[in-house]
Amino acid sequence: MLKVSVFIPFCNEEGNLEELVSRVEEGIATAGVEGELIMVDDGSRDGGAAIVERVARDKPWIRLIRHRVNFGLTQAMRTGFAACTGDIIVFLPSDLESHPDEDIPKLLAGFTDGIEVVCGRRIGRYETKIFLSRIYNEISQALFGMGLHDMNWIKAFRRECLPDLELRSDWHRFIAQILYAKGWRVAEVSVNWYPRKSGKSHYGFKRIPVSFFDALAVKFILTFTKAPMRLFGSFGGLQMLVSAGILSWMLYATFALDDNVFRNRPLLLFTLGMFLSGTIFLFMGFLAELVVSLKDEMTKRR
Repeated sequence: MLKVSVFIPFCNEEGNLEELVSRVEEGIATAGVEGELIMVDDGSRDGGAAIVERVARDKPWIRLIRHRVNFGLTQAMRTGFAACTGDIIVFLPSDLESHPDEDIPKLLAGFTDGIEVVCGRRIGRYETKIFLSRIYNEISQALFGMGLHDMNWIKAFRRECLPDLELRSDWHRFIAQILYAKGWRVAEVSVNWYPRKSGKSHYGFKRIPVSFFDALAVKFILTFTKAPMRLFGSFGGLQMLVSAGILSWMLYATFALDDNVFRNRPLLLFTLGMFLSGTIFLFMGFLAELVVSLKDEMTKRR
């Protein structure tokens, strides 16, 4: 029988947890699979952990892992994913904006035709944060070209994807993008959205610049991590070529046309600065290639 690991991190969500566990149990039963629930308490200061412990006393398929302090969602994911033993891992939030009894069967039904990653698309969402999600999704679509509508919501993926899932900083938003770039096939299913019943959201407008720069960093790492010289060499080579062209024109104008353009100090300084900048980019490419080579060697040894 297919085994499914439902992973839910939480922090100060005591008003939602008892209903959440009940809905997870119902969702696993509806899907007709063997299930486990991995919950990571990421430094809660309320009674959420005690509620989970009480509910889980007669349910050995529920496992609670606690962080002493709040490390953030990405670290909670590292902890939770490492504890999952199922064939498929389902990631859900703890705020009940997703109802596990509905969404677990929907996500599992999306694994058709060789699909390895399934994302949920929120239907009926009307909260003000939808503006932030649209910005995030437009940026992700422009950078990664996945053709999905909602890339920062609930997800399910096969356990085989885990070795390719690089998570650091706030990269928990880019699970689908990272796996898609590594060659895993991604699909989307529609799920209902519900307003939060208890607690408050941990996300706001300050996430916009963070998400933007994280998206650029992820795109850079996924695109150029194997051949960084392609990026640095292109920038450096172009600058050196342009500066060489300008310098050649200045020499020609001086000796052939008897027009001493070298008196134009700003242009001369600009040309020299561009050439030096290009040289620096070129050496950065060599250093980046060295770092990548060392990383690959360490990975092979590991």
